[in-house]
Amino acid sequence: MNRTKPRSYRDAALPAEVAKKIATANLATVKPPADGKFLGDWKAGEVVAITGTGLQSSDDPTKPNGGNCYACHELAASEMAYGTLGPSLREYGKLRGQDPAVLTYAWEMIYNSNSHAPCSNMPRFGHRGILTETQLKDVMAFLFDLASPVNQPAPKAEP
Repeated sequence: MNRTKPRSYRDAALPAEVAKKIATANLATVKPPADGKFLGDWKAGEVVAITGTGLQSSDDPTKPNGGNCYACHELAASEMAYGTLGPSLREYGKLRGQDPAVLTYAWEMIYNSNSHAPCSNMPRFGHRGILTETQLKDVMAFLFDLASPVNQPAPKAEP
């Protein structure tokens, strides 16, 4: 019996047909919000974005998980520390608006990042049950609500 070793793409670009297959399979796992509303409370979403606890053996399992979004993304201009692994999300909602297609795309990325970015390093927050539907909606509001710090201009530097 001749078995071939599966192809590894660790050090090579993912072929388009493989990427499409992965994205399609992951997109099928995305569950839209039960009530059809994508946006929750941006203030609660800010808490989720800054909270870096949950699912570790030292974390209190009775407390909700956080998203730890600042570990990889720049979000609010007022935040001094953030990671650069993911793209900057500053002014996300201000620049993109709230067209249903835009909201759907953002929901899909947060719910299961592999639905649009196969092999992404971003956690699949909804698909893996890391965040609840309410938390996902709150993070969405943090990104899209124009009152959110994400959509505010950078503070002016003092002379």
